Amino acid sequence: MVNVINRPTNTITIQRSEVCQTIDEQYTSLRFKRLLEEATSADALLRLMGRFFQYAAAFGPGQACLASHVAIRKNLFNSPTEIGVFADTSVKIGAGIFFGAIDEFGDREAPEPYTHRDLALATLKGMAQFFGYDMMLLSELIHQHTPTNNAILKVHSSYGLNVVMDEADLFRGIGFHLGTEVLGEDENRILDEFFRTKRPDITEFLEKTEVEIDGKLLPANYWFSRHIVADAEHFDAGIAGANEALHYYAGLENRQQVKNWIIEGVREISVLMSEFMDGVMKD
Repeated sequence: MVNVINRPTNTITIQRSEVCQTIDEQYTSLRFKRLLEEATSADALLRLMGRFFQYAAAFGPGQACLASHVAIRKNLFNSPTEIGVFADTSVKIGAGIFFGAIDEFGDREAPEPYTHRDLALATLKGMAQFFGYDMMLLSELIHQHTPTNNAILKVHSSYGLNVVMDEADLFRGIGFHLGTEVLGEDENRILDEFFRTKRPDITEFLEKTEVEIDGKLLPANYWFSRHIVADAEHFDAGIAGANEALHYYAGLENRQQVKNWIIEGVREISVLMSEFMDGVMKD
């Protein structure tokens, strides 16, 4: 017997254009560009980049967590052409989200499987070396910054870390992830353009520098060059997973409501990014 109870009668999907439109209603990446251009001193630029890297480090663990939340929902995502246990598609859908976490925990394209956290720390350490900046002082400016720490907690919550997620939370988390990857692409294009056109001196230094992190030498500029490509790949996998989630959804809500939850999650990360940029340079 084929499971036809929740077979889709029409196709509801989410498109990249809808994700981008929702982001544009709440946030513009020009705010990040303006902050970079205003950071004319070593202290200001290192504070901005250090806090940005610290905030960015929250997303990899979140992606792994959300993928797990999806993958354990064995009765929520079912193939209409299979019966019983054979209908389960939860892990397939979770894989689209987890794809983003794979690079975070060991980049697929790097000469060695560096974590993106180590690559970010190598870039930040290289910048600090360029300016001759005290590493402990920089660490304190990052660790003790309340707005950044608050933003990190919101990222954790939206991805389901230490949270019991209901269906609405789960799909908002998927939307949060989609918005994250689009914003990541934009941020890294801005960073690449800024450092190459406004601070070629730093770029040249990073490109020829290897930085020691925990006894290993890492390329100081790899984080920038890799993320422009990686976030685009992660979005493609994520939106494929989101559309599979819409297709295979076997819950009680209609699919339009499920899609609305996804859009709400996109809006959530857009608002959070706006709040983070508002507070990142405030002490």
